[in-house]
Amino acid sequence: MKKIIIIISFSCLIGCTFTASSQPVHEIKHSDTTKLVLITQALQHNAIKINFSALAFQNYSVSYERLIKNKVSMMVTYRYMPFTNLPFQQNIANIVSNNNINFNQVTLGNDAITAELRIYAHKNMSGFYMAPYGRYANFNLSIPIQYTFTQNGNAFTKEAVFSGNIQSYSGGLLLGFQKHLSKLLLLDIWLIGAHFGNGVGSLNASFSPPLSPQEEASLQNNLNNINGGPFTVKGTVTNNSTANLNLTGPWLGIRALGINLGIAF
Repeated sequence: MKKIIIIISFSCLIGCTFTASSQPVHEIKHSDTTKLVLITQALQHNAIKINFSALAFQNYSVSYERLIKNKVSMMVTYRYMPFTNLPFQQNIANIVSNNNINFNQVTLGNDAITAELRIYAHKNMSGFYMAPYGRYANFNLSIPIQYTFTQNGNAFTKEAVFSGNIQSYSGGLLLGFQKHLSKLLLLDIWLIGAHFGNGVGSLNASFSPPLSPQEEASLQNNLNNINGGPFTVKGTVTNNSTANLNLTGPWLGIRALGINLGIAF
């Protein structure tokens, strides 16, 4: 009887020992899984994003972001807009205030590169952020300017089409919020931002057949009366075959309510 009791007691002791030793094995596996998830998240130092709100203005914008420190990242954005009619035509017409410019026929295209340093409130490129940035932009323009002249007692109206580009260099600050919607998908919202800098441009027109002296005088008069708003505009009829417009002045831009979706990797 004593032998049976001893055997049963020994069996219970062995069972308890195996039960106690099996628990740490389960905890180690769980701990390893957690570490693996954290390591996977830590390796997601990159993101590629598309600005969907810009599509409403026929702008195509893509960004690449790279984490360089716990709460600091660098981002580069390229934006492209093909030639299209001038947006906000009436607002610009009110600023320029010149009846000789046909704003309905003005066309505009542009591309821009923006580099920014982002400082986040939280790690892993998440939460509210502020981002000082610099931007280079190139705007291609086509502007028809009307001029009226008299020949043989009759009045004629023609258009001189000036084409060229305006380049701007500016710097500013953006405030925004970024959130990881899932392991790979993230949402980046540009709340409000602005940049200020300088712009310079040159546009040219050519004429065939050449302008008559009356046409030259009429066109030059209209170029002299262009009000460029904040820009200084100097127009010159260089000869009977060419004319140019030179523009210089301050450059101001707004970044707001940009909705970007991206993939982290």
